[in-house]
Amino acid sequence: YEVIMSLPNKVLPGFSASLWCQSAATPTALSTANLAVWSSQVQTIVGTAAGGTGSAGMQLPVEAVPAFGQDDAVANFMVAGSRQSDKIPTQSAPTSMTITAAWNPSDTALLQMRSDAYSGVVDRTFVVAAVDGTSTIAYAFNGRVGQFQIDSQPGAEAKCTFTIHPRGNQFGWSNT
Repeated sequence: YEVIMSLPNKVLPGFSASLWCQSAATPTALSTANLAVWSSQVQTIVGTAAGGTGSAGMQLPVEAVPAFGQDDAVANFMVAGSRQSDKIPTQSAPTSMTITAAWNPSDTALLQMRSDAYSGVVDRTFVVAAVDGTSTIAYAFNGRVGQFQIDSQPGAEAKCTFTIHPRGNQFGWSNT
């Protein structure tokens, strides 16, 4: 069954989390309204079962899922050259995610992220799926990949690092 109200307050340290993205080379990112809709939208990327594979998504082999959601950004301003300024909290500012993964030159998902970074203009829907037993709590957002780097130091496992930059106010929570 589908729960209408999402449960972001249930995402706590220790939950099993994974990062997913649309698998198409030239995807159509979900609309802002559909980022909070589980049935037939977000579930097609993540899958219908907890930890499952969606028909239109692929899992990114990340070492760890970094902090996600909204940050506590503020906007500063000055009035007519005055030395006084104030801080205004900004709402709904999704956080950029820097991802580290073991570099595998034959991994389809990593190759797609590298291709997206080289292009710089591909909007793609990403989903952080936190699994609580048989339930999945999903944070879906639209973003672009940038700054893809491969670190292949001798004597160490090769790694790649890239950053997913969310598009302004294009995110949503949903769950099974």
